Amino acid sequence: MRLQPFVPALVHSFVAAALALGTAAAGAADKPKKENSFGAAKAGGGYLTKEQLRGCLAQQARVTPQEASLQQEKEALAAQKTEVLGEGDALKAKLEALDRSNAEAVAAYNEQAKARDDRVDQYQARAGSFNERVEAHKAQREAFTKECGNRRFFEEDEIAIKQGR
Repeated sequence: MRLQPFVPALVHSFVAAALALGTAAAGAADKPKKENSFGAAKAGGGYLTKEQLRGCLAQQARVTPQEASLQQEKEALAAQKTEVLGEGDALKAKLEALDRSNAEAVAAYNEQAKARDDRVDQYQARAGSFNERVEAHKAQREAFTKECGNRRFFEEDEIAIKQGR
């Protein structure tokens, strides 16, 4: 008869142990996923699906390198502009000192002025082309920001995509 009170206590300890293991396993499964975003995502905003995230990462991979390239070209254009402006100042000084009675000196000055005008035309064409690329990049950046910039995603999805899964 003594065995009877002991059995419920033993069963109770097994049930308690099983519940503890079940709770620990459930706690591990309910571990919160790490979140990330491309910009200032709102806490209550939606999450990107894995396919949406894949598209956003592809867009980001196209947009980001363009920024560095455009910055380099901007610096090169600024250097070219400074050079062309310097040539213009030098030509003005030459014009003031030009002996207009000397036909050779006038012809040499005219050749230099024409060469500078050609460089100005080249600069303007390059600047126009650059401005078009900047506008196209700006549109791509705005599209990326609109589609991806305010959305959250899970880091594990990003890792899986970068690993090719």
